[in-house]
Amino acid sequence: MTRQPQASGAAVRTARRMSPSADLERWEIDPGRSGLKFVLRHLIISEIKGEFHRWGGTLYLDRKNPLLSSLEIWIDAATIDTGEPERDAHIRSSEFLDVATFPRAEYESAAIEERNGCAVVHGRLHLHGVTHDLDVEVEPYIIPVSADNRYHMRGKLDRQSFGLHWNQDLDVGGVVVGDEIRLHAELSLVRTNGA
Repeated sequence: MTRQPQASGAAVRTARRMSPSADLERWEIDPGRSGLKFVLRHLIISEIKGEFHRWGGTLYLDRKNPLLSSLEIWIDAATIDTGEPERDAHIRSSEFLDVATFPRAEYESAAIEERNGCAVVHGRLHLHGVTHDLDVEVEPYIIPVSADNRYHMRGKLDRQSFGLHWNQDLDVGGVVVGDEIRLHAELSLVRTNGA
């Protein structure tokens, strides 16, 4: 799902500052009822599973034409948790995410389409000082009607494309950490404007 890199993260941040139309519904991700997790290959046959404890975002919903809606997500990179403190400290270090320099990851949609009952969101992920296109699938494809709406979001990215190159060779062949990271989020949305 990763495409060619975009030239600058500044364009993403500039677009984000543009005020959405007043007639759009604003829905915030409820942090208490949502979760953002990831999985990547580890030691060839096992997996590293983790999550971020602090993240959020906003859906600007065009109820008349949902395909004109937009989605923004932010992630506090320092809140990564794989269940092993030493590994988490290494991931936060300059050898990997370098959270001291790049404390926040941001995703912004560029277009949305409906496909097989899902919403396919075409957007840009700004991570580790690099911006790449990233597509994610959100299901079910239903516009929010109450605060109880829950959605599943999934996508995948190549960490090498974002300058996350650290690895080690194994004596038996292969490397310690795989390049593909699979993302999965459970979203609960709460409307924050209008009726």
